[in-house]
Amino acid sequence: MAGVYIIGSLFGVAGAGLTGYKMKKRVGAIEEFEFKDLTKSKQLHIVIAVTGWLTEKHKDVETPWQQLAVSKEQYCLQWESRYLLEMGQVMEYFFSAALSVATQEALKQTVLAGLLSAIIWPASLLTLSNVIDNPWSVCLSRAAQTGKQLADVLISREHGKRPVTLIGFSLGARVIFFCLKEMSKRSGSEGIIEDAILMGTPATGDEKEWQSFERVVAGKIYNGYCRGDWLLKYLYRTTSISMKISGLAPVKWHNRRMFNVDLSDVVSGHMDYFKKMNTILHIMGIPVRDRDIPCQDTHVSSGSDSHTDMAQMLTDHLSTDKVRKVGNSENDTEQNRNQAGIPKFSENKITNSDISRDINNLTLEDTENEVMKGAIQ
Repeated sequence: MAGVYIIGSLFGVAGAGLTGYKMKKRVGAIEEFEFKDLTKSKQLHIVIAVTGWLTEKHKDVETPWQQLAVSKEQYCLQWESRYLLEMGQVMEYFFSAALSVATQEALKQTVLAGLLSAIIWPASLLTLSNVIDNPWSVCLSRAAQTGKQLADVLISREHGKRPVTLIGFSLGARVIFFCLKEMSKRSGSEGIIEDAILMGTPATGDEKEWQSFERVVAGKIYNGYCRGDWLLKYLYRTTSISMKISGLAPVKWHNRRMFNVDLSDVVSGHMDYFKKMNTILHIMGIPVRDRDIPCQDTHVSSGSDSHTDMAQMLTDHLSTDKVRKVGNSENDTEQNRNQAGIPKFSENKITNSDISRDINNLTLEDTENEVMKGAIQ
């Protein structure tokens, strides 16, 4: 038994773990940064999950990850909950408005998909841009700052000398992206990250950016994307057509560590990452306890049964039985996937001062200036 305790002490298994971490200094304007337990056991390999947004029904960051079973020691990062809840509510409202547009146009399902994926957006949707653009801009900035904070925690070995797997979706994946980016610039960051799993990432898909992660990720880097994610396309509508978004297309980095997974047959819209997380994890080869238990999110509340039907049509018109795996070579087969080795609005509104403060903190490097310039206008 003495040997077990010695090994545990050496690798940081003993003690309070990440839940005992207290933020000693803030990066930028971060207001909230702490870790929640997903499991109570201890292991030499840990997992940190990062949620992309919250909803009125599901205000806990742990909700999407209840069936995650990569390690016996798993944590969930609780970050900027006020802003994530606001973002989730805005997304639901915007989604409802998009359905209203479709209903008014009396479009069929196939035409509806075309409408929401079009390069030229309906004027009625563009008039709603002020509803979503500012909260989105704030969350983009805070996600980048939170990523840097997470890099500080990992490099300081608050978790002990143990490998870490990072997993996140949407804005949570953006946190991971900027965490890896920050770690790639610092010395002493090698040997910390085992695997990185990003899904629906609102960040650049430029392979040169992703190549820098090779130095800090010892295992695999997963990019889960959906070509038909119309909400993500809308949020990036002001960017150049040539700009690559990793949540919309594969990262064309030909490296044995890079795995692109096309989730288009399962994810028909950005909000599906929350609702269908268990199915997505299973398809990507990530261990889950019970893949048949859905992570049910609320339907868009519109006061209209037709809107509910339209929402169901939008999110479920594609089969969940298939997935297209886009590999980087002929050897990227199903066997590789199986052998992956990873086991209403709130009272707390975002004020103009919040937005101004965050916009002042933006930099060209951290938030893709092309995106932010269009969003802020």
